[in-house]
Amino acid sequence: MIHLVTDSTAYLPPEIRQEYNVHTISLKICVGDTTYDEEGGITREDFFRLLDEVETAPTTSQPSAGEFMSLFGGLLGEEDEIVAVFISEGLSGTIPNARIAAQEIAPDRISIVDSRTAAIGLLIMVIAAGKAIAAGQTRAEVVSLLERMVDESVAFFSVENLAYLHKGGRINTASRYLGTLLNIKPILYMQDGKIQPLDKTRTTRRARKRVLDEVVAAMDGRPAYVTVAHIQAPEAAQEMAAQAREQLNCTSVYVSEVGPVIGSHVGPGFLGVAACPVDVD
Repeated sequence: MIHLVTDSTAYLPPEIRQEYNVHTISLKICVGDTTYDEEGGITREDFFRLLDEVETAPTTSQPSAGEFMSLFGGLLGEEDEIVAVFISEGLSGTIPNARIAAQEIAPDRISIVDSRTAAIGLLIMVIAAGKAIAAGQTRAEVVSLLERMVDESVAFFSVENLAYLHKGGRINTASRYLGTLLNIKPILYMQDGKIQPLDKTRTTRRARKRVLDEVVAAMDGRPAYVTVAHIQAPEAAQEMAAQAREQLNCTSVYVSEVGPVIGSHVGPGFLGVAACPVDVD
């Protein structure tokens, strides 16, 4: 049996977790003097309330190698294998600790894949891997699929401002926008496993339109898996999903809500779209 593992920043809709029996390991969020597991440690509502109240930006951390060893060891029976796909190594130390654990537990039966993305982009990969495992593909075939998806997937998003990304050190080129920070709506994207600025507009509506336009252009009419994610913007996310169905050749569209680890960097009002051509299969 092949077990599918990811981390909490995939923000799995409950139906995906259940349908593909996905196992998750939680990243951590530190607010003030308190550290929480992202999954089960603090609710989204409580976290974003605290985010507005604290003066110092929350920090995040990855699971320890020991936590990975416990998870992997608990899943592996004599005939079992693991495919694990995690948040980009360019954003988190999760991958190195997972590799240490895999090497200790069973390197010949555990495959670790760097998604080079997070949240909506990671969710797409989990869905595709789940489908491949359910279809009877081997571990090597599932890993090959995920590696192709790394090259073919796109993720674009808008934030209300760059303050959270700047404070968290997750965007190195934020200085090009500073000075007009409160007056612009940045558009960003994932490139080579890191967050990069693409453009800026004066209104949220224009920023969100540009996000979808970029995804439509990247997919170029090909059938695609599509995911939409938001922070405290459920109506906007559903509207974006409806527009995606109209403008993209979607085989599936999933909507998810981003939690504390990614949310601490992008802030409320985040709205993103990710897509990957189905024909990478």
